[in-house]
Amino acid sequence: MKISLSWLKEFVALKAKPQELKTALTGLGLGVEALVQAGDDFIFEIEVTTNRPDCLSHLGVARELATHYRLPLKQPKTIVKESSRPSARAVSITIADADLCARYCGRVVENVEVKPSPAWLARRLEAVGLRPINNIADVTNYVLMELGHPLHAFDLARLAGRKIIVRRARAGEHLRTLDGVDRTLTPENLAIADAERAVALAGVMGGEESEISSSTRTVLLESAWFDPVSIRRTAKAHGMHTEASHRFERGADIEMAPVALDRAAALIAEVAGGEVLRGRVDVYPAPRRPRAIPLRSSEILRLLGADVPAKDVGRILSALGFQVAETKSSKSKVESRRSKAAFDSRHSTFDSSWKVTPPSWRPDVSREVDFIEELARHIGYDRLPSRLRVASRRIEQNEAREKELEVSRRLTALGYYEIVTSSMADPEENARFTDRPPVALANPLSQEASVLRSSTLPGMLGALGWNLDRDRKDLRLYEAGKIYVAKPVGAEKLGELPEERRVLTLGLTGTWREKRLDEEEKNLHAGFSDLKGDIESLLEAFDSAGVRFDPESSSCYEPGFAGRLAAAGAPEPLAIFGRLRGARAREYKFPQEVWLAEIDYDQLLGLKLKARTFRPFSKFPAVERDFSLLVPAGIPYSRLAEALSRSRVEEVMDTRPVELLPEGKIEPGHYSLLLRVRFQSPSRTLTGEETATLGQRLVNSLALLGVRLRS
Repeated sequence: MKISLSWLKEFVALKAKPQELKTALTGLGLGVEALVQAGDDFIFEIEVTTNRPDCLSHLGVARELATHYRLPLKQPKTIVKESSRPSARAVSITIADADLCARYCGRVVENVEVKPSPAWLARRLEAVGLRPINNIADVTNYVLMELGHPLHAFDLARLAGRKIIVRRARAGEHLRTLDGVDRTLTPENLAIADAERAVALAGVMGGEESEISSSTRTVLLESAWFDPVSIRRTAKAHGMHTEASHRFERGADIEMAPVALDRAAALIAEVAGGEVLRGRVDVYPAPRRPRAIPLRSSEILRLLGADVPAKDVGRILSALGFQVAETKSSKSKVESRRSKAAFDSRHSTFDSSWKVTPPSWRPDVSREVDFIEELARHIGYDRLPSRLRVASRRIEQNEAREKELEVSRRLTALGYYEIVTSSMADPEENARFTDRPPVALANPLSQEASVLRSSTLPGMLGALGWNLDRDRKDLRLYEAGKIYVAKPVGAEKLGELPEERRVLTLGLTGTWREKRLDEEEKNLHAGFSDLKGDIESLLEAFDSAGVRFDPESSSCYEPGFAGRLAAAGAPEPLAIFGRLRGARAREYKFPQEVWLAEIDYDQLLGLKLKARTFRPFSKFPAVERDFSLLVPAGIPYSRLAEALSRSRVEEVMDTRPVELLPEGKIEPGHYSLLLRVRFQSPSRTLTGEETATLGQRLVNSLALLGVRLRS
């Protein structure tokens, strides 16, 4: 925003040089991006943060400088010479949607002469980067830059029924705005309408059909307060950004509406002639009552590390427009902790408290700490003493965070790299991987990013493809992200948000380790067992006794090369994984096999972490035995592992399958499995007879599933 120094001096008698003012403004949090001399004037280009709409005007910036330099602030004097005829007889104003428009003020000026603005007005607008249009429009822009409140001028004769109705736009309603663009409105837009049609897009831009022209004789001035969220959504939906919307969407001052209206009416009477009708039409259904907030000197000391004298608290906050009432002062003195380097001298102050009421133009101030920030800004952060704070609170262990870190550590140890992909997706590509309905975006950047994803697979495949195209063939990637599932049509409730789920996605392709000279590379390609093993490694961190593996049939994965994890009693699978179908792989032009896993992250983190216990190594030798088993078709290895676990043979240190022959190779209806078991006792060396007895116990536990030893 551009600020004129000569204009500022009408509000505060500044004597500092422009460069000094630049430094002061920056210290107050108003960064000066440029300082330009324009004739006898200097123009500051100020970056105003979104939480400070009060500084989007010369008055707001002048208030900050007046407080900083301890100078009085001169408010602009407005004297409106009114006729005897009341404004209420000339125009009718109705607010139909008070949730979007909390206040609407109007004034009528008759018998005006629309012409170019006088030189002083045109020069002032040009100095701050605005183009003069005509004396009526220029007055509204002048007041906007002076007081920070947007105004709009209508040709009252062109308003049907001489009525103003503030309402939501009707679906499909059309309006040609002042920029000459025909716009189709929606019920999400707030419109200013007359008795027949919409004549302006509230808080954004007026319409051509009611604009001021050379033939205008009666002007209706609008000064209102519109809901910031509504204005922001409307401006974004129509691709518009105006000086008015810039201020309304940050939060205009509702009490400035009548002040700015009177100021504009007086200026129009001065530069365009005419007469201002008596009174304002001010529709304000629910006047806002300011709330007093307590402020304590002890809290000031705690946060700033320095005492601030009570008189300085009152002076600074009062100069900024806050109402300050001291409520209590204890008789015990608090020794000052301010250093001599930071302040003039050591002193003491009474432990005080105040009730402070923020002004209407400061929507960013709502807590005690906000007042303390104001004090720090105007004392100067560079003048506050530095001190090392010692943490006094014990940090509680965050179990959920510990689980997330454990998952991350294990995946990193397995060679996976974390990725983050966009939550916005192409609806067609998203639909190829899931039947979960995605959430449509109201204002998408493009058709390829018009929904919130309901599957993370497209993002993972995109990342794999990007790397494969750059000749990175061996990849292990993971993403812990969210999916968004829309509510079924007809099941939505007012204000109810879409369902959010966290999904842990794994992507695996290429070889799983470097090839040795005596090996064939094809034997090192990642496969089903590698992906399944990585998932099992994750589960080892959790109490996953009730989790079992089963075959999976999915349109995304190759039949016979897919599986699922299911936790006992859970309505949804814990994980689905497998090899990407050939047709899908060809769509992405992958030159090699790709393996994927979708893990319900919320369900995984709902499992308990295993307690880490130390088990001493046995001093006695281990014995390995191989068992050649015939297993009925349809019984997965997970069922065998559960049965072995239930046998409770304490001497069993490890069991693992080492060879598999498919169904029918040995005996119809069975597949052959070579199971290797390692026995070890912590107290003695096992004899051959003892090992045989323990092995028979394992075989007996498997016999309950119809498993038997091969003869």
